[in-house]
Amino acid sequence: MEVEGRPVRILLVDDDKNMVASMRTFLKRTGYEVLEAYEGLGALEIATRENPDVVILDIEMPGIKGAEVVNRLRADPQTEDMPVIFLTARVDLDAMEETYEEEAQGYLLKPLSTGDLLQKIEEVLGIAPSGI
Repeated sequence: MEVEGRPVRILLVDDDKNMVASMRTFLKRTGYEVLEAYEGLGALEIATRENPDVVILDIEMPGIKGAEVVNRLRADPQTEDMPVIFLTARVDLDAMEETYEEEAQGYLLKPLSTGDLLQKIEEVLGIAPSGI
């Protein structure tokens, strides 16, 4: 996938390294460039340095939680408009929708389907569906 003549860059942030590895493998096969972080501070550093096109961010992580990462992204003029998709195992959809409406462009539920992942990325970035 490309935007402005270059591969779309996605920052994956989750403390579950197996989850990141699985998403990375799928997204790279689909043509995305993938950046990785396993905790909030690392995510902030990479987001600022690399300026990804979208961040897929786990809400529940040790240390800085996903909501705090988003708050810090929004407070920095360099990253304030960066699209964020929350990744969560939470099942309280009402609370989830309320949270993401204020802070992110959407959310994905764990366990994650690759079809849902791709569809949400394409939706957030305004890319025509690939049909994979």
